Amino acid sequence: MKTIHFAIASIFYHKKAMVLYTLVSFFAVIGLIVTFALIYSMDQVIAQTRDLLATEDLQTKVAEEIQPVTTIYHQLFYLIFSAFTLVFIGFQVYYQLYKRSEYTAWLASGATTRQWVAMQIIEMLLPLLAAAVIAFVLLLLFQPYFQRELLSGHIIALDRERASDNFWEAVQSLPGQEFAITIPQNSQILVQNVDLNSTTWLAILFESTRHTLVVILAAVTSFTGLIASGHSLYWRKKQWKNQLS
Repeated sequence: MKTIHFAIASIFYHKKAMVLYTLVSFFAVIGLIVTFALIYSMDQVIAQTRDLLATEDLQTKVAEEIQPVTTIYHQLFYLIFSAFTLVFIGFQVYYQLYKRSEYTAWLASGATTRQWVAMQIIEMLLPLLAAAVIAFVLLLLFQPYFQRELLSGHIIALDRERASDNFWEAVQSLPGQEFAITIPQNSQILVQNVDLNSTTWLAILFESTRHTLVVILAAVTSFTGLIASGHSLYWRKKQWKNQLS
């Protein structure tokens, strides 16, 4: 409890840096939740579209043609996550250098390096969790707008990859399939005809938030622990050498 108390006190003491970190975390969490929601809702689009197809060949073909869109969403995830990771590492390195004098005072008080590292991790996790809660609540409150924008994103991505055109060209090349398909030949109509009710959208939002938290909490905990430990080791070794010289 004392470690948590010190972490909260440090957050308020370094409030300018923490406000900046919280804002960056908020936008990263929003971006990751949206990306996961795109992936999961596209899975629903593919599943419901496959149910409308008459043969396994057509079901396989529609999955193959829509796969590039899912790949784009995965690339978007890696882009957002990598950008956040790089920014966070830069911030954490600078932050630990800035707090060097505090670390010296921490050791002088009789506390251990392990407690210091634990405090640094908690100090990073609390604003991140606050940003995640705010992001989730906002997306929940504006769920209809959130749903509409996700569907618009699917339409744009499908049109960009010419998924509908490629699919229909593939269908025409299959013998005896002229009357075996009942889905619309337009990306907008195709996406809008998919039945995703409020319960499904809520499940997608919860699942997207859960995966976002798992990924981002693991990254922040790991990098904070490594950087804070490395800084502590380096500074104690340097201090020890200065005492010997």
